Amino acid sequence: MWPWACSKATRTFRTPRQPGDVRAGDIKYKDINGDGVIDSYDQVPIGHGDVPEIMYGFGFTAGYKSFALSALFQGSANVDVLLSGEGTMPFQQGLARGNLFSNIQDRWTEENPNPNAFYPRLMPGSLNENYAASTWWVKNSSYLRLKTLQFSYNLPQAWMNRLRIKSSSLFVQGVNLLTFSQFKLWDVEVGNGRGAAYSSTRSYTAGIAVNF
Repeated sequence: MWPWACSKATRTFRTPRQPGDVRAGDIKYKDINGDGVIDSYDQVPIGHGDVPEIMYGFGFTAGYKSFALSALFQGSANVDVLLSGEGTMPFQQGLARGNLFSNIQDRWTEENPNPNAFYPRLMPGSLNENYAASTWWVKNSSYLRLKTLQFSYNLPQAWMNRLRIKSSSLFVQGVNLLTFSQFKLWDVEVGNGRGAAYSSTRSYTAGIAVNF
């Protein structure tokens, strides 16, 4: 878990009193201790953390005559990422800095007062607590990925005997072909809330394996 992060309630501008320039469209935090003020005494552990509690994998190999198909799946569960930093928060350091995602239109505005929009009310700098660590920025990063898929064909043994080769096969392999996850901002295997790491690439390989 990420320690000492505030939990999110709803985006309505009502009591309890929050610090900063609070307006409609800002994130409202839950008053944990019930004293009518949002402060450090309302911070509680949230989320599972970015280290998966469960890692798993499974695969299969199926063959028919000279053909074979094999696959390996891997995944994780009970894991979250906490979005943070300029890589995910637009205008956090002012209008000149901060990354904008393609979903920037999915934000709270007077014309779009959607309480479930991805972004709260946007403004330059950090004059309110919208960018504070909270459940609003905790995203489920569990996933299931088709890690490898290989199709192969064993060349006829009669051919191999003539060439004095024990066995040989042609194969085509794909890596990181499919990923099933609620998290869509970047490669879910990056495992941090800033996206500041090189993602796993999808690749294809074709070749011949020879056993002398």
